[in-house]
Amino acid sequence: MLTPRRLIISDGSLPALAALALQDRPDQAVLWVPAMGQVAAPRCLAAVARQAEHFGIDRPVGPGTARVAVEGGPVRSASSALEDAGLLLAALCTARILRCSRLVWPCQAGMDLDRMAVLHEVTMCAAHLADLDASPSRPAPEIRTPVLDCTDEQIVDLIAGSGVPTTLAWWCDHDTQRPCGGCDSCRRWESALRATAPA
Repeated sequence: MLTPRRLIISDGSLPALAALALQDRPDQAVLWVPAMGQVAAPRCLAAVARQAEHFGIDRPVGPGTARVAVEGGPVRSASSALEDAGLLLAALCTARILRCSRLVWPCQAGMDLDRMAVLHEVTMCAAHLADLDASPSRPAPEIRTPVLDCTDEQIVDLIAGSGVPTTLAWWCDHDTQRPCGGCDSCRRWESALRATAPA
C-alpha cells in the first residue's frame, strides 16, 4: 500500500525542517510555501529549496514561491488566530486540489499553553470546515501538528536525531549571507543550537 501523499506547510524554518524530517517518506511530500515577509523571503525560499533538494521533493508550490512579498517579517509564526486560520485554510485548499490525504502544519507553541490552545482551536475549526466540504470520493485532508508542543531545543534535537543538517533551514529575520546573530530570531535559535550542541 502506498504511503498517503501529504502536503507540508514550509517556510524554510527549523520547525518546518523538523516536521519534514519526521515524515516516513519525505520524498512523497509536497512543500507548500506561504506568502512571506519581504525582508527575509529570498533566504526563506532558498531554505525551502535546499530542503526539497535534500529530501528529493519536487518543486515547492504555494504563494510564497511566486516571490510576491507581503509587508512585515517572515511568516514563521502568525500573530493572530485569524492569520493562523487563513494560513491553514489556504494550505487545506491546495491539499484538497492536489488530493493529499494529510496536511502537516509545523506550528510550534513550546511551553506557551495559551498559544497552544489557540493553535489547537484553529486546527479543530479548520478541520471542521474541511469536513463540511468533503465527500465520499474526496475526503478532507487530515491535519497533523507534529511539533506543536516542542520547545526550541526539542526541535533542534529532532533534526539532529534524524541526521539532517540544521544548515538546511533559515532562522534570521534579515536578508544576509549568513544569519546575522543579532535579531530576535537568531538569538532564539542560536541559543537552542548551543544548548543542544555536543559537549
